[in-house]
Amino acid sequence: MDRLKAYILSNFTRSLITLFIPFFTIMSLIYIINISKLSAKMVLEFQDFFTLYLYVLPDIIFATLPLAFLGAIINSLSHLSESNEVIAIFSIGYRPKKILSYFLPISLIFTVIIVIISIFITPYATQKMYNYRNKKIYESNLKILPKKLSQTFGKHHIFIDENKNGKFKNVTMFTERQDGHMQILLSKDGFMKNEVNSSSYLNLHNGMLYRYRNNGFSIVDFENMKLYNTSKYVSSKILSTKDYWLEHRAKFYYYLLISLSPLLLILLYISLGVYNPRYQRNLSSLYMIGSILLIYLLAIVTRKTDSFYVLIAVFLLWIFISILFFNKRVLKRY
Repeated sequence: MDRLKAYILSNFTRSLITLFIPFFTIMSLIYIINISKLSAKMVLEFQDFFTLYLYVLPDIIFATLPLAFLGAIINSLSHLSESNEVIAIFSIGYRPKKILSYFLPISLIFTVIIVIISIFITPYATQKMYNYRNKKIYESNLKILPKKLSQTFGKHHIFIDENKNGKFKNVTMFTERQDGHMQILLSKDGFMKNEVNSSSYLNLHNGMLYRYRNNGFSIVDFENMKLYNTSKYVSSKILSTKDYWLEHRAKFYYYLLISLSPLLLILLYISLGVYNPRYQRNLSSLYMIGSILLIYLLAIVTRKTDSFYVLIAVFLLWIFISILFFNKRVLKRY
């Protein structure tokens, strides 16, 4: 590697790390907050929290890596332009295409990495995450805590005074049906039999059942009663990558556009980072914002329209804009 290439890429690497770390941290915090909200539906232990985070990690990387890449190229070249180093490089005989030759393999590597993460890893991780989340929610619904309101077992509302090693004391249950039938069940003790893949049931002892139905009121004493929870947890089938994207075609168009943006827009990024500080202002921040809008707005439009022709049109538009900017801002001037 020649010194010029090493110098330019070292500046790019520093800019990439500087941008990727805060982007990754912010996106991680957003997903962590969303995972934390699940604690309202299920009991989250550290292992569960960490597992869910690993499942959303591909989405976090997909959301941050394209942004960090475009920002790193524009930012690193604008810093070199600000110190007149890019002008000096062109003055000693190097052509703009030389800089392009340095960044083109990097953009190809980043594109391949993002495509692998978004197109191949994300579908599997997303499906596993939903299955894991639903399983934990189901298991949490089977855990009845003492002296806590708003707990349910199947169609019954349940309240207990004590839970010692799965044995309940002073169980109160209320059930109301849409046809106006109601019942209240009181039991001195009992236990729950939890079966994740089959019906769970409450085994209650020494209790009374107060029932109102058909405008009549009845009282039933019992020594032993089993109440079954007919709901079951069924793990969804993990689709292959091909089948998953066939069911989510619009989402596939969006992910594909974002994944290919480093390669399709590399000429645009370079042209926005190169400028003459004597005649032009450093507008790298505005250029980064404009590039983000160009990428994500068009990707969202493609997803909303769910049209293959719009996808191809966006591809061609990005290539046209990249070549146009590179020719006018760089090749014609340097």
